[in-house]
Amino acid sequence: MSGFTNGFVDLVIYVANGVLATLYFLLDRAPHLLSIAAALLIALTFDRLMQQQAVFAPARYAGRASKSRPPRTAQITTGVALALWLVATWSFGPPVPTIGAAMWLTAFVALLIMPQQRWSLLWTTKAGIVLYSLTVLGFRLYLWQASQMSPSQLAEVFGGSGSAARIIAQNTSALSAIGSWLLWVIMPAGYVGVLIQNWAVQPMSLISPLAGAKDVLTTLRTRGINDE
Repeated sequence: MSGFTNGFVDLVIYVANGVLATLYFLLDRAPHLLSIAAALLIALTFDRLMQQQAVFAPARYAGRASKSRPPRTAQITTGVALALWLVATWSFGPPVPTIGAAMWLTAFVALLIMPQQRWSLLWTTKAGIVLYSLTVLGFRLYLWQASQMSPSQLAEVFGGSGSAARIIAQNTSALSAIGSWLLWVIMPAGYVGVLIQNWAVQPMSLISPLAGAKDVLTTLRTRGINDE
């Protein structure tokens, strides 16, 4: 009986540890998982709508519109932006992954509430995320390079010595602070500011203010039907 009890206790502990490990992993990767979810929603809704509209051509004589197989260009660009974002931030500490997830979710909300600018914003939001990802990669490369070389070695690279080493050491700290502010505040604020500016200059539809959301729901319900 004691053997059975010990085995049962061990099993419970094993399962509990597995559940806790899974929860810790999900919490640790929550920003990346949210980014993936937002990117998939964009690819399955707005990208599909754009691709279908790109090949839509009314039939000249027939009573229905002609259909062509839509390209996957918009969805491919979303995949490239997501892959670049994951590469740039997978091993990067907070708050950069959280800021990136907020940018992805903000992109989806902006596309949802601004159908009149949807096609231009679809490119603008992806371009903003790609630019942010490249900046993160550049900053990581700079941090890695700075950690590999001492101030004196950096001074030798630029042909200096002595006082130049002290100046480079000071500049290294200053550039790290500037890079942090750039990634944490300046670029995210600029990204959101562009979206807010576009939203502010476009009046909301008085007839059907939720038309954009209805299009998205319709696209999700008909997933795969109109892609042939």
